[in-house]
Amino acid sequence: MLTLAKKLNLAFLGLTLVILLSTLGLARWSFEKGFLDYVNALELARLRALATSLAWEYRQAGDAWSTLDEPRFVALLWQYSPDNPEEQLRSGMSPPPDSPFTPPADHFSAPRDEGPARLGPPTALYGLDGRLIAGILPSVADLEPIRVTVSVDGQPVGELRSAPRRRFDSPQETAFSRQQWLTSGVIGVIALLLALLVSLLLTRLLLAPIRRAIAGISRLSGGDYAIRLNEQRKDELGQLMGDLDRLAHTLEENRSARQRWLADISHELRTPVTVLTGEIEAIKDGIRPLDMEQVHSLDQEVARLRRLIDDLYQLSVSDIGGLRYAFSRVDIGATLAAAVAAVRLRAEEKGIAVSVNGLSECLMSGDGQRLDQLLVNLLENALAYTDAPGRIEITLACTGDGIILTIEDTPPGVDAAACERLFEPLYRHELSRSRRTAGVGLGLAICRNIVDAHQGRITASPSGLGGLCIRVVFPLSPGETA
Repeated sequence: MLTLAKKLNLAFLGLTLVILLSTLGLARWSFEKGFLDYVNALELARLRALATSLAWEYRQAGDAWSTLDEPRFVALLWQYSPDNPEEQLRSGMSPPPDSPFTPPADHFSAPRDEGPARLGPPTALYGLDGRLIAGILPSVADLEPIRVTVSVDGQPVGELRSAPRRRFDSPQETAFSRQQWLTSGVIGVIALLLALLVSLLLTRLLLAPIRRAIAGISRLSGGDYAIRLNEQRKDELGQLMGDLDRLAHTLEENRSARQRWLADISHELRTPVTVLTGEIEAIKDGIRPLDMEQVHSLDQEVARLRRLIDDLYQLSVSDIGGLRYAFSRVDIGATLAAAVAAVRLRAEEKGIAVSVNGLSECLMSGDGQRLDQLLVNLLENALAYTDAPGRIEITLACTGDGIILTIEDTPPGVDAAACERLFEPLYRHELSRSRRTAGVGLGLAICRNIVDAHQGRITASPSGLGGLCIRVVFPLSPGETA
């Protein structure tokens, strides 16, 4: 199986091989082309030097080519042949046009005891009328021959033609080309080895955080939600690991919340059931008489169980989005007035004053039944957790942020650090919001779900009156005014 590391190594090596072959191929083509251009340039210089000697021969023969036969032309070619030691010493330098230089007798023909001499590329001399005077020039269909004019006193008397070089012919050129191929091969092998080394290092460096992430995910799948990668990276891998850390934190919190839910629900259910069981046992044993007072006590515990079950059902349904919402134009001011009227009598009996400030009419888009449930839960919560004598102040206002509802009460209060936890299911502040009431800590959780369904925000903070301040903000729809 090809792992990610092997794939990366193959990708690095493949890319390096493609670039290397392309580079060496272009370099080889450029070298051969440049070298052949250089050889052809030397050939042009050779023909110019030969043209100077031929001009001298033409002048010595009385301005004619009568004395230039094939052996004499071959001797002149040998004079400027690459195998001629004297020509090698001159390094391409030719005698001036008026030089009386005459090639030595032993240079008029190729050496006989050293094998065939290399006289250079095929060369021929043509007259002005195009007639071949000496030499042989093979026909080259696809290349134009190199041409040099033979001039005497500025007047052309003939033309030298030579076949251009298209490949390496001499042993020295072939050996040089072979050496270049060998050098290119060595360079290619070294480059591939370096690419392999670099790819191994880069693969290990790049895959190290991925391997750590895989190990973290493996531990998460095994139930170890305490794992944290804590990678301080600014790239995509750092973002991935940060998301994994947040996922582990969320899973850990959800598991803790589920465990708290089970424990709290078991506790809340066990209390009334224990009371009911004790009272029924007392009646069965004849310790308590079965009268209306005892029936009323049993009814209270059953009602407590029924409220707890109803609240749990409402919360679970709202959490999964099962509550139905019928949105329409709702006057939240009238809904608030009705909710206050429903609790005002009980508030007065308890010694708590309720006041409403702000708008008497405020229209918004919402579900009237759910908004009434929201307001009743908030007022019941404030009434249940406010000591007498006390007061509850309600303010309804409209600003650029939307419709703002504020409910503040007098002591007891809640610490600022614990305010946000009030919206957690089954949570109650143990010091100020004690179990002296019939609530089980689900009302504010249901309220938050209702506010979220209306695209609003609900927050809790310490009140300036000494108790708790609940602030609800509903956004206004486009074109909507309060």
